[in-house]
Amino acid sequence: MLDADFALFNVDQLVTVAPGSHPEASGELGVIQRAALAAKDGKIVWLGAMDDVYDHVQLSPDATVLNTHGRCVLPGFVDPHTHPVFAGDRTGDFYARALGASYDQQLKSGGIMHTVGATRAASEDTLLNCAFERADTFLQYGTTTIGAKTGYGLEEGAESKCLSVLNRLQRLHPLKVIPTYLAAHVLPADFAGDADEYIDLIADAWLPRVDGRAAFVDVWVDDGAFTAAQGRRLLERARELGFEITAHANEMGYGDGVRMATELNAASVDHAVYLSDQDVAALSRSRTVAVLLPGTTLFLGSDEYAPARRLVEAGATVAIGTDFNPGTSHTQNMQFILTMSVLKLHLTAEEAIRGATLHGARALRMDDRVGSLEIGKYCDLTVFSVDDYRSIAYQYAMNLVESVVAGGRIVVRDGQILSTTALAPVS
Repeated sequence: MLDADFALFNVDQLVTVAPGSHPEASGELGVIQRAALAAKDGKIVWLGAMDDVYDHVQLSPDATVLNTHGRCVLPGFVDPHTHPVFAGDRTGDFYARALGASYDQQLKSGGIMHTVGATRAASEDTLLNCAFERADTFLQYGTTTIGAKTGYGLEEGAESKCLSVLNRLQRLHPLKVIPTYLAAHVLPADFAGDADEYIDLIADAWLPRVDGRAAFVDVWVDDGAFTAAQGRRLLERARELGFEITAHANEMGYGDGVRMATELNAASVDHAVYLSDQDVAALSRSRTVAVLLPGTTLFLGSDEYAPARRLVEAGATVAIGTDFNPGTSHTQNMQFILTMSVLKLHLTAEEAIRGATLHGARALRMDDRVGSLEIGKYCDLTVFSVDDYRSIAYQYAMNLVESVVAGGRIVVRDGQILSTTALAPVS
């Protein structure tokens, strides 16, 4: 018998996202009908048919039991691309774009620099309070792991402050937070016209002082940001220092950023809206995950969505994310991103769910720990108020989450946060 301190009972559809991992798991997503699951010390120890649970599992006297009463359960969403540490407000940008202002025009007139100024001026504790509230919201929408980027400091002290907020959030909150250092988000005004000098400063002076506080280093390679050569310089240095690497690329136009990232074996390349045949081929041959962010395209008022079907059909690994940030994608709702991925990226329901779970985890190099419901992985799962996973994208722009479990503990019930006390650190 297996000891357990948490059990999930009476699941209509347990969507494991691990086909072949269990004899009763069927279809592309490894769905187990009328299922149960058990966990011990935050990790899954057993899953299978409800009728079999008591033959294999012995619950401790103080075990937590969550009875779903016939619902659909998925792994907690893994959102690989978010920017949760910022101060200030960009509501004005949103309405200006609605009246025809372009993102490039806003970048020249202020745009992201409004957020940079507010973030630099805010104290670390103020930023942490804001990030904590946003972490609660991620959980309420069913997301249990995020890739979390800095990028609104653009000077060493402010970037370090934002990274400290992510590290504190990681320790204090049950949301799993994977910190990414994005000092090379855009070129700050005090380095205008000197992007090479700024990249050299980050690579040679700032990165060595990050001291393992970030798992990833990121750079935006695109029109209006940094060149592929500058991105390569920074990411090669980051890799030398032991960081995982990723890149924003090809969001605003065609360029060499995607191929540069794949050549460096980056964990992911994000946005990837404008892709040549060579870019698609490079992604299909590599381990680099294409993280697609359809909410950003919508929020920018654009009709240019990433060519997801070309990527999937070529054999590339496709993940999806919110790109939650104050200026270009102010949403934390991965359920809505599923809808957009079906309607605008033309993914199937199964491809979209895999992109929001296992492939998102792969983009964060976390797929051995999260992203699917398998023995030995974290017990991170979401109970939805539907009995069929296909209804999640169909019932769009709503929050269908009933309960969320993170690390084997209920943190959201009936849509309400129960506890945001820290769990054990991610290992």
